Amino acid sequence: MEDLNAEYDVVVVGTGLTECILSGVFGSEGKKVLNIDANSYYGGYVPLFHRSSNGKLTQLHSESASLNMFDMWKKFRWTEEQRRKEDERKKETERLENEEREAEDKRRAAAKEAGDDSYKPGPKVPKPEQVGPNPPEVFGKDARAWNQWHISLTPKFLMADGELTRILHQTGVTQYIDLLSVHGSFVVKKGIPSRVPSTRVEAVKSPLVSTMQKYYMQNFLQFIASYKEDDPTTHKKELNLDTNTMREAYKIFGLDAWTSEFIGHAMALYAEDSYLDKPAREPIERIILYVKSMARFGNSPYIFPLYGLGELPERFSFLSAVYGGTYALNTPLQEILYDGDGKVSGVRFPHPITKKDTVVKTKKVIADPTYFLNTKRIRPVGKLIRAICVLQHPVEGTDNAESAQIIIPASQMGRKNDIYISVLSSIFNVCPKGFYLASVSTMVENPDSGNPHSELEPGFERLGLGSGRLGEKEEKFIQVVDLYEPTDDGTKDNVFISRSYDATTHFETCTDDVKDIYKRVEGKDLVIKERKDKAEE
Repeated sequence: MEDLNAEYDVVVVGTGLTECILSGVFGSEGKKVLNIDANSYYGGYVPLFHRSSNGKLTQLHSESASLNMFDMWKKFRWTEEQRRKEDERKKETERLENEEREAEDKRRAAAKEAGDDSYKPGPKVPKPEQVGPNPPEVFGKDARAWNQWHISLTPKFLMADGELTRILHQTGVTQYIDLLSVHGSFVVKKGIPSRVPSTRVEAVKSPLVSTMQKYYMQNFLQFIASYKEDDPTTHKKELNLDTNTMREAYKIFGLDAWTSEFIGHAMALYAEDSYLDKPAREPIERIILYVKSMARFGNSPYIFPLYGLGELPERFSFLSAVYGGTYALNTPLQEILYDGDGKVSGVRFPHPITKKDTVVKTKKVIADPTYFLNTKRIRPVGKLIRAICVLQHPVEGTDNAESAQIIIPASQMGRKNDIYISVLSSIFNVCPKGFYLASVSTMVENPDSGNPHSELEPGFERLGLGSGRLGEKEEKFIQVVDLYEPTDDGTKDNVFISRSYDATTHFETCTDDVKDIYKRVEGKDLVIKERKDKAEE
């Protein structure tokens, strides 16, 4: 790694997708960017332990990581003590190997100097044994087999015509990554999943739309398909997108409560219903985006990268490096420094190679919220529960789709929040042939129940895993994640903190956060122009 500069325009802390997009964008704009992270690799889980005020030890991780099966087993099946001791074992093994290598080099040099042609290397020094267990052999017997798994900790799809996809294209990141279309988008009604209609013809055929509602749904989708902001002839006279609420918009089109719900949740992609009493412009724009994305490939509006989501932060990191950005992994943030006016003046961290105390100057810091636990810089906004499931069969009711998004609307379960399901097969190179990876997620509504896992039960039933059922080669990895948001916009001291990812299975809220942080940092909207590869210029 090249030596560090004395000063950077921006220091980015963390290699989550939000942070890496911003790092890539700022780098491509000609800014000097330093990205530090306690992770040992881009987007990976952090082998770092945070001790809270009550003494509880928690292992932090990046939300954008893709892990192999061994690392999944280590994260979810090992105890905190085993993980801590394993990290200590690795450091001790590395020390012993370095000492053994140095001693061997000295013995070989001495033998050569003495003219001893019969010299043979000495016996290997015994190394400490691995602390925790390996995964069951059905998921692989060795590192080569475990590395066939690329399991995303936060499985989310990209909208084919969405902001993140545009950023990928316009920054040239698509040169380094392959994206495939997801095979279907479904909504569950009365226990049965059906494809989400996005055209007038599909609305007529869809079992999601009642006979009485088909005419109104057709008219609504026709409006969506033809709407152009600068063409008043495509507008609906009774509807003002800035003064009418979305609840009023649904009524203007004659859409009933259920039709409105699945449109708002499966097409506008809202997780709950507070949007109904806000201006209709944003929901309408979201639905237009869904329909345009759907038109790109036909099966669904979603796409997903080969080898999992861990590819995305790494490729944006590469983009920043192409433009001169510096990345320092295994480098935890120790302190943010401030000047006399309370503005950021620098950051302190151990040098990534020498481990000596290092300070670099900067006037702007962008950081993941997990670096500010137990501070007043962030506040909790709820708890997310997510299960990552290993299956050996496609999901019933999806026409044996190799990949899919399934939404179970809140009203179908008597809940306030939807349940989101994503399914991926081996064609995405995320698991060996014969396996499927599925995720089930929702917001925790009863945090004091002592059994948050029960809130995912409707999703487990949909996957054929209800009531704890698991086949011989199937598995569940369940985690409850605290979600955070910054308590201020960062403009007072120039420390800009990102938001945690939500329960949805798409990245639109992530790109909203990217645009919001960029505007707070730069004081202007994010506009990305098409760029050539630096290497070609």
